[in-house]
Amino acid sequence: MALALGVHIIFASLGISIPLIIIAAEIIGTKINDPHYIVFAKRLAVVFIILFAVGTASGTIVALTLALVWPKFMALAGQVAISTMYIEVFVFFIESIFLGIYAVSWNKFKGKYTHAIVGIPIVIGAAASAALITSLNAFMNTPVGFNIQNYLKIGSVTGVSPLAVFSSPTTFIEVSHVITTAYFTGTFIVIGFLTYKLMHEKDKLLKMYYKKMVRFVFFIAVIATILAVYTGINSIANLYHTQPEKYAAIEANFYPTTYAPEHLGGILVNGKFIDYINIPYLQSILATGTPNGSVPGLSDYSKSTWPPLIVHVMFDFLVGTGFAIGLFILFILLLEFLKKKPFENKIVLTLTVFVSIISIFMLEDGWVMAELARQPWIIYNVLLVSSAANYSTNIIPAGIAIIVFYIIIIPFTALVIKKIFEKRDLVKELLL
Repeated sequence: MALALGVHIIFASLGISIPLIIIAAEIIGTKINDPHYIVFAKRLAVVFIILFAVGTASGTIVALTLALVWPKFMALAGQVAISTMYIEVFVFFIESIFLGIYAVSWNKFKGKYTHAIVGIPIVIGAAASAALITSLNAFMNTPVGFNIQNYLKIGSVTGVSPLAVFSSPTTFIEVSHVITTAYFTGTFIVIGFLTYKLMHEKDKLLKMYYKKMVRFVFFIAVIATILAVYTGINSIANLYHTQPEKYAAIEANFYPTTYAPEHLGGILVNGKFIDYINIPYLQSILATGTPNGSVPGLSDYSKSTWPPLIVHVMFDFLVGTGFAIGLFILFILLLEFLKKKPFENKIVLTLTVFVSIISIFMLEDGWVMAELARQPWIIYNVLLVSSAANYSTNIIPAGIAIIVFYIIIIPFTALVIKKIFEKRDLVKELLL
C-alpha cells in the first residue's frame, strides 16, 4: 500500500501539473508566434499521454489495494463516501475524451486558440480528479455524512448523506493544498529535467530552447510555490480545530500553551524533544491569529491516541526545505531582475536540479506525515487502523504482484519515453 501510494502520488502530481504547462506553452507560443513553445507543448503532450496511461493503471492498483488491505474501511466508506470515486470516474472519462481530441487535432482547427481551448478541460479534469479523491481523504480526517454515534454504539451505518463528503470541515483546505503542492512538485520535476538537458547540451539552438523553457516553467513554479505555502499554513492551522492531537504532535506540544512559540528542530529523547529552537509567539499567531492564543497539547489526550512523534521531525523537514527553496527562488528572481541570466550559471543550474529532486522528497514527506499523524485512526475517532486492516495471508500473493508491478513500471515508463524521443530530432522540429 505504501509503495503504491508513494509512486502514484508522483504520477498524479505530474498528471495534474503537466496539462497546465502544456496549455500555457501553447497559448504563449501562439500569441507571440514562437515555435519553441509550440514544440515544447507538443513534446510534453507525448510525455503526458504516456504518464496518463501509466497513472491510470497505477490508480487502479491503488483502488484495488484499498479493497484488499482495508476491507472494513471500504465497507464503511462505500456506504457513505463512495460518491467521490463514482464522480471521479466520469471526470476521468471527460479528461480522456478531450485528451484524445487534443492529441490528434494539432493544426486541424481554424481558430487561432481553438486547439489550446480544447485542452482546457484536460487541465480542469486533472485538478477535479485530484479534488474528488482528496475529498475521500478529508472524510478520513473529519468524517461526516452518517450517524457516527449510532455507528460507534452498534456498528450500523444509518442517516447516510452521500454528498456530505464534499463539504466536510477539511475538504476545501485539503483539496486546495493537494492541488497547489501537485503543481509545485510537478513543475519542479519538469524544470529539473529541462535544466539537466540544458547543462549537458552543446548545440546553441537547443541550449536556447532549453533555457527558454526552463525560465517559462520556473515562473509557473513560483506561483505554485506561493500558493502551496499559503494553503500549507492554512492546512496546519485548521488542524488546531479539527484534529488537535495531530496538531500537537506535529508542533511537538506536550502541554497546552498560551503565547506558544514555534518549535523548530530538536532531538527526540525518551518520548520528548530537547534542544529545539523557539520562535516566540509564532505558533499562537499562526494558529489563532493572536500572540496570546492557546494551542492544544498531547497531555490532554490518552497516550493510546498519540500519533508517532516522528511527525514533528517530518514537519521540520518540510519547513526547512520549503524555507530554503523559497530563498533559492527569491535569489533567482533577484538575478532575473538584475538581468544576470541565472540559468547560464552552472552553480544555479546544479542547484535547480537539486531543488527538483528535493521537491519529490517534500511531496512524499508531506503525505506520509499527514497520514502518520492521524494514527491510530484510519477514520478519525471512528475506525481504528487495527480494526480496518485485512490480516488474511491470502492477500500476500496480490501484494507481491503489486510490488513487482511498480518495480517494472517505473523504469519501463522512463525507457518508453526515452525511446520515443530518440527517434524524434528536436533540431528539425524547431526549424520546421
